[in-house]
Amino acid sequence: MESVLKKHFGYSAFRPYQKQIIEHILDGNDSLVVMATGSGKSLCYQVPPLISNKTAVVISPLISLMQDQVMALKQRGIRAEYLCSAQIDSTVQSKAESGIFHILYMTPEKASSVSNSFWSKLLNVGICLLAVDEAHCISEWGHNFRVEYKQLDKLRDVLINVPFVGLTATATEKVQSDIIQSLKLKDPYLAVGSFDRKNLFYGVKTSNHGSSSVFEFVEEILKCVASSGSIIIYCTSIKDVEQISKSLLEAGVKSGIYHGRMASKAREESHRLFIRDEIQIMVATIAFGMGIDKPDVRHVLHYGCPKSLESYYQESGRCGRDGIASNCWLYYNRSDFAKADFYCREAQSESQRKAIMESFMAAQQYCMLRTCRRKYLLEYFGEICAYENCGYCDNCTIPKKEIDVSKQAFLLMACIKSCGGRWGLNLPVDVLRGSRSKKIVDARYDKLPFHSLGKEVSANWWKILASQLISFGFLTENLKYKTISVSPEGMNFLSSCTPDHQPPLLLPVGEEEQQNAIGGGRDFNMDFLKSEGLSQEELELYKMLLGERMSLARAAGIAPYAICGDQTIKKFVLTRPSTKARLANIDGVNQHLLGKYGDRILQSIRDLSKGLGLSLDVVSTLQVVNNQKICTASYHPKELAPARFQAWKMWHEDGLSFQKIANFPGRSAPIKEQTVVGYVLDAAREGCVMDWMRFSGEIGLTEDAFINIEAAILKVGSKDKLRPIKDELPEEVSYTHIRTVLAMQDLGLTRDALLANHRPSNEANDCSIETVEIPKQSYISSHVESKICELKEPVNCMAEHLSSQGESKAVSGMQDFDDQHSLRKRQKVDPHKNLISVKATEDSIIEWLGNFENGISLSDIVEHFKGSTAESVAHLLSCLESEFVIYKKNDHYKLL
Repeated sequence: MESVLKKHFGYSAFRPYQKQIIEHILDGNDSLVVMATGSGKSLCYQVPPLISNKTAVVISPLISLMQDQVMALKQRGIRAEYLCSAQIDSTVQSKAESGIFHILYMTPEKASSVSNSFWSKLLNVGICLLAVDEAHCISEWGHNFRVEYKQLDKLRDVLINVPFVGLTATATEKVQSDIIQSLKLKDPYLAVGSFDRKNLFYGVKTSNHGSSSVFEFVEEILKCVASSGSIIIYCTSIKDVEQISKSLLEAGVKSGIYHGRMASKAREESHRLFIRDEIQIMVATIAFGMGIDKPDVRHVLHYGCPKSLESYYQESGRCGRDGIASNCWLYYNRSDFAKADFYCREAQSESQRKAIMESFMAAQQYCMLRTCRRKYLLEYFGEICAYENCGYCDNCTIPKKEIDVSKQAFLLMACIKSCGGRWGLNLPVDVLRGSRSKKIVDARYDKLPFHSLGKEVSANWWKILASQLISFGFLTENLKYKTISVSPEGMNFLSSCTPDHQPPLLLPVGEEEQQNAIGGGRDFNMDFLKSEGLSQEELELYKMLLGERMSLARAAGIAPYAICGDQTIKKFVLTRPSTKARLANIDGVNQHLLGKYGDRILQSIRDLSKGLGLSLDVVSTLQVVNNQKICTASYHPKELAPARFQAWKMWHEDGLSFQKIANFPGRSAPIKEQTVVGYVLDAAREGCVMDWMRFSGEIGLTEDAFINIEAAILKVGSKDKLRPIKDELPEEVSYTHIRTVLAMQDLGLTRDALLANHRPSNEANDCSIETVEIPKQSYISSHVESKICELKEPVNCMAEHLSSQGESKAVSGMQDFDDQHSLRKRQKVDPHKNLISVKATEDSIIEWLGNFENGISLSDIVEHFKGSTAESVAHLLSCLESEFVIYKKNDHYKLL
């Protein structure tokens, strides 16, 4: 399974849940997958057909999304096509019936209308699954209900014994149940991942939605244009789309537009220009929708309150799918909240109307929220969120200026109460502003003592205050009848007031402090790369390689991201490979990319690196660098108890083991080793520097254990208690392992941080090798390689490394890699008892590697093929890697 993943997608390891879902599908079981956008849902239905050599049929509601995915799959060497009204190739259906495609995308309309003979022919050649993407569309409780999806259950009677898979990024428990029932899923495997998109910044601002407001909004967009990456602007009406696009053009910025009244060819052209980076901005309607499989969108801006929180999460989820820091801002006006009846017109039943109203009210509350937006989003989808401050939304990061609004709040609430609570907000605001409209005069509201007492401030100011009072529970708004009234809490406040005295009421009113919050021209992509420690020269190389990718994409007539993503470009920059074998070993590099573009990419890296004075073939660990203060031995964090700081210092500075620290002679009595481990983890949480590679080795934390723990945490959905997480894990995974993973997650670190963090200087070209003791049961045997300085000839370096007498300990450590696997391997073939001098050839290496399901280390391979020099073995392995016959994972070679 991993070999298919590497060959076609370029990755050596699955993300949480992916492998389990794929295994269930291959076993013929139904599944429901609820995972955030960008978490790898698509891979769950893209891998099974490549393993089973049968066709996967994927139902998708968005033609543009299907087209993007088919284009990207073809760039991975996967046979894929789509069937819908936009398909102009009349031969696609007959080719599909013959089983020529690995993956066939269809719209729900097409899937429901094709004849049974089509399905019969496809069944005869083999269908491995039917996947329903955007499965929330099948539910009346979902935010984007599609009647056509309700017809899909009829396919169950046709596609007997074919596993059905529902996939969505947004589904509450009610929607999940509806999907299972509507698709008639049989005892499905349910995989619900975290909804937390940690790289996305969420923010909300109020807007007047007038001509001046559009001008201000365009000014904000221009700040985003100054940064790299694409921008999507979602609007609630076609009028807004056209007005914003026109204003952008007047400001000298070309944008694409996308809405339902456009001709299909115009939409397709706009979409094509956007995904190929020929235009930076797309302005689209929410009602029509715009599915796009583009990973490098850096800003998603909503102009108007969305119809539901589900649709907002889905649309904002188009942002930062590659994991790089990105922005999601929502601009709303109170008039947006009057659209509830308009949205409810879509309802075909009372239950659906109720669902639409509830979703819209949740979106309205999100707009007016004064607490953590991320927490609100996660809890809306049923995810337990322990923190109150995420540190990455406007309410948690942008200072709010609180003022005492007790007098103004008293006037507004008293006026609303005096008007009987039977009106919307506009009438009491007009009374305070001194209006003598016919409605006010006829109701004799001009005789109220509050009439004209608020004319010194604008109507919009009063409405912002009202929003705050609604948010804090002093006012209640009835969306169905469009009225506003004083809540019980508001009545308590009024009862404590007199015309001359009101108790203090501090509220964050006024948003002037947020005017520059959207980004101010920051380049979030570059900010992210700088945070990972790239030098100025490496940043220049990154920009140049983006340009090279654009050139390749234009020549091929495809989108740049279809060649490789920004994250893969970043890995090129950090490692700067000089050979195809080294390039093939980078996550994100698949066989198709290597074969079609490998030579050009390597030549570009060589030429550009030389011009910038950068060396090649850097041994690099890619990890997230946290921004906390690094603690040195001379700095003692105030929050860290002396005992914990001393334990960390003995471990980190003095190099003592946990056992020696626990039994240190200076102690009045020994302490438990686990206590020492806990002390060191506490020090890491407070910012003390950590050698995570060494730490993982001493506690026996392997990569597989790390991955399993991450998956268990996601499944449990809470970090508050360790026992539920432990119950989901194998017995050999300890509480210490779980606490370590939790600590690393809190610090913003990934499992890559466990690898050796060594990047040689540009100056060193000699090969001075240290003797290194490698901990057992650690997947980090690459630490030996990391101690080898950069060589001009990588193959020679590999040979020297293997033949060096000073490396006996290191080789021993590599041979002990993963005791259980090694024992099983040596029961089959013991390379150290091989009395015949076996010569290495490509065929003999391939045949021998077939004995080892979990791969085998380089030292064992060289030991087995004693009839060949270490240099020749290394050369053969390099050739096989570059041809994607084998691949290397955790310093073990495996067959593809």
